[in-house]
Formats: sequence, structure tokens, C-alpha cells
Amino acid sequence: MMKKLFIGITIILFAASCQVRQQTPDIKNIKTNFILKRFDKDLFNVDINNIKSSTDKLKKEYGEFFDLFCWKIIRIGNPDATGSYDLLITFLTDYDINKTKSYVDSIFKDFSPFQQKLETMFRYYKYYFPEERIPQVVTYISGFNQSVVTTDTLLGISLDKYLGSECVFYKMLGLPQYMRKKMVPQMIPFDCARGWAITQFPMNDSINNNLLSYIIYQGKIIYFMKQVLPDEPDSLIFGMSEKNIEWCKKYEKEMWVYLINQKYLYSSDYFMIREFIEDAPYTKKFGNKSPGKAVTWIGYRIIKDYINNTNITLQELMKEEDYNKILKLAKYKP
Repeated sequence: MMKKLFIGITIILFAASCQVRQQTPDIKNIKTNFILKRFDKDLFNVDINNIKSSTDKLKKEYGEFFDLFCWKIIRIGNPDATGSYDLLITFLTDYDINKTKSYVDSIFKDFSPFQQKLETMFRYYKYYFPEERIPQVVTYISGFNQSVVTTDTLLGISLDKYLGSECVFYKMLGLPQYMRKKMVPQMIPFDCARGWAITQFPMNDSINNNLLSYIIYQGKIIYFMKQVLPDEPDSLIFGMSEKNIEWCKKYEKEMWVYLINQKYLYSSDYFMIREFIEDAPYTKKFGNKSPGKAVTWIGYRIIKDYINNTNITLQELMKEEDYNKILKLAKYKP
């Protein structure tokens, strides 16, 4: 199955919580050739009075990403087409975009802490997947479009989607509070880890199109994130407050029994599946005290039991697409 372009928004609520740290791999000798480029700075430094020459230099330096930025992110179309330079100038001189650029510069005066965390994340990834290449990481301003974009070779981060939950722009856009809470700088590594995992190990919905498959797939993604971000709290990994995690622990069995009794697990009803796996302030069928995507907790617990019973590697886990097999070998009993 070909790896797909991933463009998505990871809904993760910002909160702190404690977790028991497990023994982590020694990565001090892992080399990654990690590269991070600030396209957001380079783009806004172009000479708009000499836009063709300046843009040609950007095309040469950023290659595939420049095309992706024009086609998929700011959506001005083919960067080589007639009129593309005028459209790019319109973006660069837009009043609101420039206000956003100033806000981004103030929040990310020093990007080195995020760069270091991302590099460490990819060193863990290289430890588990030594044959896989590390993507080039690029920061940009999207005009409040995608948070993270990935291809097989690139990982892009839209810095204007991480300006803080109280950012005036987000309120002007009418974004609900449960979404704004994830739009903070601290979320960058988590969104990147999730986006990269989904790109490298996509959900094969042509053979796995029931709720159980989606639940276990989400559990795989969470487990992957915990391996490449081993020292981070569960609240940030799961995208839930500590209180919501406690709710999942308390009602884990009740959630599982409910799914079984309602015969939801093997349902392929797309709209019903969305109610359980899409980001929301709460999971409607579990009540308004539940967190959104509460089933991801079940998925992770199934994966943990599966790992404990089989001792398979992370590589083997991420390639496994037989979710009935995973459930059977997990012997999951909440």
C-alpha cells in the first residue's frame, strides 16, 4: 500500500500529568542527519520587487516542499503557472497574514527547544526503524490551514496553529475551546509524532473498515508515540486532561461492555465510527462527562496486552494489520 500524503489537525488538549517512566533505549550513538529549515522566515524575506528571482531561489532550496506549500497549503496552484507570482505577492502582503507573522515571531523567538525535542524524537524513531529515512522538517505559516503536513520525505509544521489557546486570532475564527486548548507550542512534537506515524503506517481502510479496527489502529498510533516520546506525560500523548484519563481508567470496562452489547465493534457504519474516533469535546454515546475519542484508551490498552503477550517489536506491531488477530492474542479483559 502506498504511503499517502497526510494533512491533518491533531486534536490534543494541553494539560500536565505524571506517568511512570519505563526504561528507555540508549540513543546517544544514534545518528539521524536531522535537518530543520525555517521556510516561514525565508519566504517573508523575499524581495517582492524581484519576486521571480527570489522565488526561484526558494524553489531550488525547498524543492518538493515549495510545490506542496503552493498547491496544498496556501492553495494558489501551480507555482510555475502564469499569475502564481502575483498570488504569492498577495499572500505575502496581506494585512492579516503579516499580523500573524509578527505573532509567530514573538512566540517562536527561539525555536531551538522544539528543534531539540524533534531531533530526539527522530533519534528514537531511527533506533526502532534503522532502515527508514528521516524527513526534512520545515516550519511555515499557512494562514491557519493545516497544523502538520507530511509526505514520505517531508514534515511541515504550521507555526500559526500553535500560538496559544487564548490567541485572539483563534477566537476571531470562532474555534471552539476544546480545539483551542491544543493550539499551543508544547503540542508541536506530539502532532509531528502522530502525523509521521499516520503517514508511515496508514490505516488500510479497504480491508479494515469497522470500529474495532479503528480503535486498535488508534491504539497503535498512541503506542508508537509513547516509544518515540518516552519521557512525556500521558495527558499530552493521549490528548486528554489528567481528569479525563482517570475517567477512562474508571470506565474502561463499562465502555468495552457497552460497545459489545450495542454490537458496535464490527459495525462499518461510517457516521457511527466518526462519533467515536473523531475529535470532539466529549464522546456522545458515553455521555458529556467522557473525553472525546475515549476509545483510544481502549485501543492502547489492547495494544499493551498484545505486546505483553507476544513480545513483538515495534516494527512488527506497526506492520500488523490483522486487528482481529491482535484482539485475540491480546486476551483483553478490562
